[in-house]
Amino acid sequence: MKPKESAALIKSVVERGWVLISDTYYPPNSPEAELFLSQTSSKARKDKQSLKTAKIRSGWIDDHRNLKNKDKYQDPFMMLIKLEFGIDAWPEFYFSTERQYRLDYALPLSKDGKVLKIGIEQNGGIWAKVKSGHSSGAGIQRDMDKVALAASNGWVIISRTPEQMRTKETLLLIKATIEDRI
Repeated sequence: MKPKESAALIKSVVERGWVLISDTYYPPNSPEAELFLSQTSSKARKDKQSLKTAKIRSGWIDDHRNLKNKDKYQDPFMMLIKLEFGIDAWPEFYFSTERQYRLDYALPLSKDGKVLKIGIEQNGGIWAKVKSGHSSGAGIQRDMDKVALAASNGWVIISRTPEQMRTKETLLLIKATIEDRI
């Protein structure tokens, strides 16, 4: 596309009310745009510069921490999800503003006005003889609290071991979860 055509397209999109969130334009009635606009004051909406530099903490795809992590990480599981389903897996996804909990991977989806939140947790060290980190009593309790908070915020959590992450079984679980809820 030529620069003039690109500029005209962007101008048209903006005139129709599309919302710019981290270098991506979203339709005004999309869940992403509605969430972004509801969390941005009317004064900030008028000031385009503050939209670009706002550090939003929403626990969703417009959260600056999630955008940063998505740009920072790329691994075989994320590439597999992209190839298999054509969707982005978001790594180290902050799903709440209440706590600093993160999901190992998130698949935030929206279709026909419905929002589906799928979280994938990789639970390693479950057979370790020495209990530490996530496998200690405190670690297990913290993980349970995290999953409970995620569920209360509408997330469906799929837990897998590191060995199971890139298996056909995991892909079938994800596919079934998407099909059952959207």
